[in-house]
Amino acid sequence: MEITGDEIRRRMIEHESLGPGGLKLVGATITGQLDLSDVVAKKPLVLHDCTTESPVVLSRAQFSLLDLRGLVAPAIEARGLAVDHHLRLSGARLSGAESIDALHMRIGGSVYLDDGFHATGSVTLSGSRVAGVLACQGGRFEGGLNLVDLHVGDAIFLSHGCEVSGGAHSAVRMRGTHVDGQLIFRRGRFTSPGVALDLRHMSVGKELFLPFECVDGQVQLEGLTYEGLPRDATVDDWLTALPTRTPYYATQPWTQLAAAHAAAGHERDVRRIRVAQQRDLRRRGRLSRWGRVWHLIRGVTVGHGYRPGLALVWLAGVLAVSVGVVLTSGAVRCSVVEQIGYALNVATPLVKVDAARCTVDVTSGAGQLVLASTWLLQVLAWAFATLFVAGFTGLVRRNA
Repeated sequence: MEITGDEIRRRMIEHESLGPGGLKLVGATITGQLDLSDVVAKKPLVLHDCTTESPVVLSRAQFSLLDLRGLVAPAIEARGLAVDHHLRLSGARLSGAESIDALHMRIGGSVYLDDGFHATGSVTLSGSRVAGVLACQGGRFEGGLNLVDLHVGDAIFLSHGCEVSGGAHSAVRMRGTHVDGQLIFRRGRFTSPGVALDLRHMSVGKELFLPFECVDGQVQLEGLTYEGLPRDATVDDWLTALPTRTPYYATQPWTQLAAAHAAAGHERDVRRIRVAQQRDLRRRGRLSRWGRVWHLIRGVTVGHGYRPGLALVWLAGVLAVSVGVVLTSGAVRCSVVEQIGYALNVATPLVKVDAARCTVDVTSGAGQLVLASTWLLQVLAWAFATLFVAGFTGLVRRNA
């Protein structure tokens, strides 16, 4: 069956003469260009498995339902398209460099780019509003998927066989997008030599399903917020991905992850996340040379305040060194037990043991070495004790 694009336009303009089912064509070849721009037809338009050699133009058109399942065409231009119910493009095959240009659509139902949908060029739905779901399961997008500033009322499914590659900026670009429900990448495949997923400043109202093994490329996560714990990736997966799969250091993804685990009561994981964040800051953050040195000292001594017990380990090491210096010097005159007490006295803050009978031969080089080293060890011991108290107090305050 052949039908001209002009004939379809005429019928939709005269939509009042159509029945409740609107216009339905199956397997038709559309000759000439199908240009339905600015057509207002509150009836369904159904073009199942139809073929056209020219781009389909739907800009600023209005339909109650638009069903283009199995469409074969170079491209679809649908800027400002309004559909009361669903927009269906399941199984469509589009071959143009800009396969879909659909900025600022208003869809009252859901958008289906699934079930064998294939676009060799870019697909752009940026700035659109979709009341239901955006379903891309089983869809193949070779020129990137642009979903910037999109608003979806239910969920976005880039999952279960969805494959996205190419794209000028990233394979999937969702900067500033808001989804009231879930964002699901489970069993999808997203590939780019640069950024595969751009999720910057995106808001997910419910769970995020993001297994990092489905991403072949970098992931931009700065400003991404979600409810609850992220799914399909363990804490270890996130601790590996954030410092190695993101293009630069950003505080917010670490803070979001820590807050999610804190809300779930996973305090051990929160400390692991915070310590890993500090390591990433030292490695990739904008720190001065001395700032980087001080950051390293804090990390080694108290785990940046999240592992104050490390300071006690260092304090124990200082005491052991003090005992070793005193016992091996030969310059301290008293019994072995009293020498150990003397070493603890000179190095341990606040705690004192009886070693009154010990004397140091300060006239010898060994005695002078003992005095100098114990002074230094005492300073270190006080420093580690103070770091422990400060770190422990800060940890208690954060957990209060």
